[in-house]
Amino acid sequence: MGIIGDAFFKLFGVIWDVIVWIGSLIKLLFQGLVDILIAFFQVIYQLIEGVLYLIYMIGVLAVKFFLVLFEALKVLWSLIVGFARSLGSIAYTPRSGAGHGYSSMLGELFEYASIFQLNSFAVILSFGIWFGTAVAAIKLISSIRVGGD
Repeated sequence: MGIIGDAFFKLFGVIWDVIVWIGSLIKLLFQGLVDILIAFFQVIYQLIEGVLYLIYMIGVLAVKFFLVLFEALKVLWSLIVGFARSLGSIAYTPRSGAGHGYSSMLGELFEYASIFQLNSFAVILSFGIWFGTAVAAIKLISSIRVGGD
């Protein structure tokens, strides 16, 4: 090759090395910029994910809260219905027979049991039972609000 060919070979080799070095530098800078952008958007996505999860959990909490209130109201309604049915069943009034003979027998039984005057005793016992049940239900419902024992 000669001196001039060797000089041009070395010159273009140096120029090529500079071009490769500048290319790798641009590649590193571009990769760093892409990494920074990816990290930034990951933080943004994680913040959005956290806010959406918070909203979801608030919804779950609200549903569970309303379910607890609904169940407490069902207990209170059952207490009221049971108390009304108990008050309605204090006095027995015999009805026409249903064809099996037990109604007439129960009617006679209550007719003979009126001698002992158990009606007032039954009313007092029924009131005591329902008063105790009402106190227990009120304790149960109030413990839901406080956290309960």
